[in-house]
Amino acid sequence: MRENTPARIVKWAILGTGSIANDMVQCLKQLDSCEVVAVGSRSYENAKWFQSKWNIPRSYDSYTGAAADEEVDVCYIATPMERHVQDCMAVIQLGKAVLCEKSMAPNHIIANEIIQSAKDANVLFVHAVWSRFFPAMQKVKNLVDASVIGEVKSARASFCQSFRAGECSAILEVGIYCIQFLQWVLDDPNSFIKPIIRGAFEKMSADGVYDEYVNATIEYPHGKIGTMECSLGYCSERSAAVYGTAGVIEIPYPFW
Repeated sequence: MRENTPARIVKWAILGTGSIANDMVQCLKQLDSCEVVAVGSRSYENAKWFQSKWNIPRSYDSYTGAAADEEVDVCYIATPMERHVQDCMAVIQLGKAVLCEKSMAPNHIIANEIIQSAKDANVLFVHAVWSRFFPAMQKVKNLVDASVIGEVKSARASFCQSFRAGECSAILEVGIYCIQFLQWVLDDPNSFIKPIIRGAFEKMSADGVYDEYVNATIEYPHGKIGTMECSLGYCSERSAAVYGTAGVIEIPYPFW
């Protein structure tokens, strides 16, 4: 009879020292199967501060330094969004698993390159879209799959907030939540038909650098229609809904 053996401890490196990195460490420290062993930052002072705050064994004054730590199994990438691509690629090349904060890439072409690199290196890559792990979101998926609201015909999602306008892209900062929701409830991974954008509108920030507001109508397989809007310049109710031939599923704030 095989004796019970303790589960292997998964050892993490945290790349970045911002608020989301702090939240992640707080979560990991509640899991007996995980241990944070390294933190990396572009600033030596920030790395040492983060190490001291969370009692992490080692700190590095570079992201790659932490990723290359010989004990590390997984790297959580919480670096500035514009660095995500290069940091993902660097970690993959080191043969370490990756959990990357959203958004992982500025477009689907580069995202596919990251995924292919992970496949080639035979390492796990996960895009940190936390909504997919919520019990409520799984319940929505179960209701849709069980045809509780009949045949699903359309869905909508809205995520607008008056925060960070002109500092970053609305579609990459908050629009990703809308798109992932529509994909979750409308897409058919077994269909050879890919989603098609049937209409879209974009309003740029005052300096013309970033998109401040985006809306789109997307056709999914089997004629299903998804609509979304996102903004960093004003607020919406930040809710979502799924519409079927026999009912409606409403997901109130915060749907993401």
